[in-house]
Amino acid sequence: MASRPPIPERYSSLVPPSSIKDMERLSTRRASAMTARSQLSTTSSTHDFIDAKIESISADLAVNDKFKDIFESAKKRKALADEEYDDLVEELESEVNQKERELITLKRQKKIISDDIDEVLPQYSTIEGAYSSVMMAKIMSASGKQRKGRKFDQTVYSKAVLSFYSAVRTTDNGYVEKYCHLTGWLPDKAVKCAHLVPKSLESDELAYLFGVREAVLSEPRNGITLHTVIEGGLDNGWIVLVPDKPKEGEETVWRCVLLDRSIASNMISPGLKWRDIDGRALKFLTPNRPARRYLYLRYVFTFLHQQKLGNVDWLSRVEARGCIWATPGPYLRKSMLLTLARRISDQFLPEVFYDSTFTIADGCPQRSPEDEEDLAMGFDHKLQDALAGKGEDEEGSEDSDGDSD
Repeated sequence: MASRPPIPERYSSLVPPSSIKDMERLSTRRASAMTARSQLSTTSSTHDFIDAKIESISADLAVNDKFKDIFESAKKRKALADEEYDDLVEELESEVNQKERELITLKRQKKIISDDIDEVLPQYSTIEGAYSSVMMAKIMSASGKQRKGRKFDQTVYSKAVLSFYSAVRTTDNGYVEKYCHLTGWLPDKAVKCAHLVPKSLESDELAYLFGVREAVLSEPRNGITLHTVIEGGLDNGWIVLVPDKPKEGEETVWRCVLLDRSIASNMISPGLKWRDIDGRALKFLTPNRPARRYLYLRYVFTFLHQQKLGNVDWLSRVEARGCIWATPGPYLRKSMLLTLARRISDQFLPEVFYDSTFTIADGCPQRSPEDEEDLAMGFDHKLQDALAGKGEDEEGSEDSDGDSD
């Protein structure tokens, strides 16, 4: 089976006769994996695509590992000068590092990567295109440099979110403006890049709830840009973002719902009150959207918190638009959500919430009821701290743009 040479043709002479059979076997494995992946269409399962991708990357790494041995052997035989060897090994290690990062991300976040591909797929002609878009953001988020002594660099995160949504611009007069998805373009300092799910909740408990081995909350799809006062209202549980009932062939519309009616007449900014944004649709500048699992989890823990406070009147306004949550999907692990709901509000969630759950997650097996109880306990306390403002992300000092959770 034909395949692209795993290294440039000019280096094929470095392969000794004793390694030819090994290289042919590895190249065949690599070619088979690449062919299997290329044959997957937009109608194929994203799980199958990811499995093929994992096999393809693993085959590439096996080829690279073999070539490292070949380069060392060639150096010893004086078939490679020291400088040539150093250049080849540097190039090889760079490629290996990139592929290993991709492989680790795939294996540890398999389910949510599959979900994200399904969400963005309508924007692309192939699964490969959707995959590349999703993975670029994830790998950049996972590998972004954080400064020493800082748990989290909000400035780096904010820049990623602003870029993802094309939500920053410079006017003809040289002023920087940022885009609020509810109120439009505003002066730089009037807009914040908010986490939908607070960064302080990033944990093993959250990963298990999402059905993965690792959940990275610094990716742009966990963010949204909002007026600073509105962002504070989101953090305080005064508002929540919900989807309209989808219309066939049309993009999902997301709306702001005001939960705390006592602040309806309070001012957000001159000429804008909280009641004015109740029911207002978010307007996006590009096809990029937040990941639905983050919007859904924010909705769930806001609901549980409001239920605990006895505030459920707002639900009738949400239900009047079609249903409590109009875009069901496999967002959260059902058993963990049940346990969490009992802990937080001493009662069950409405049955409709469990339409947006799953029971089996590839790569992240179900744990025992006792283990889930411990996980729910830990996550509950993290959530309490987040709602009380104790788990806020650290701000930058000199170069921070003032954004926060």
